[in-house]
Amino acid sequence: MKPLFFFLLSFCSVLILSSCGSSALQPQESKTQSNPVHEISILRLDSLRALYPTALLIDVRSDEEWAAGHLSQSSFISFDWDHRLDPLKSLPNDRPVLVYCEAGGRSGVIAEELRILGHPHIIDLIGGIEAWKQAGRDVSFEQETPLPH
Repeated sequence: MKPLFFFLLSFCSVLILSSCGSSALQPQESKTQSNPVHEISILRLDSLRALYPTALLIDVRSDEEWAAGHLSQSSFISFDWDHRLDPLKSLPNDRPVLVYCEAGGRSGVIAEELRILGHPHIIDLIGGIEAWKQAGRDVSFEQETPLPH
């Protein structure tokens, strides 16, 4: 009885490990073949702006969060489910897009939506404006930068 038990246990372990290994590789392979989303700390924004001077900086928070302060020279696309797809589709593909939100969750969603739409260069600014403020950086109350079409 014990040898049969150990055989079944070993067989099941091999099955589980091999199935986990193959499924774990597939998303990575498909992600590297498509346009990847790069995650970079929002605290490196100055360096990113120097590296990509034509990049679009997109705030994807709520209207109320935008009004409470945002990053200078940013455009605004509300995270509102019903109205964000058209502005995302209209973003030019010849410029990198830097996306941020309050803490990083919503910008990740928008970055993935942009990837699915085929945008070639997306950077998710992780940490969001929350990390920006915690680092003592200034926020702006200026008008939003109009989105190019």
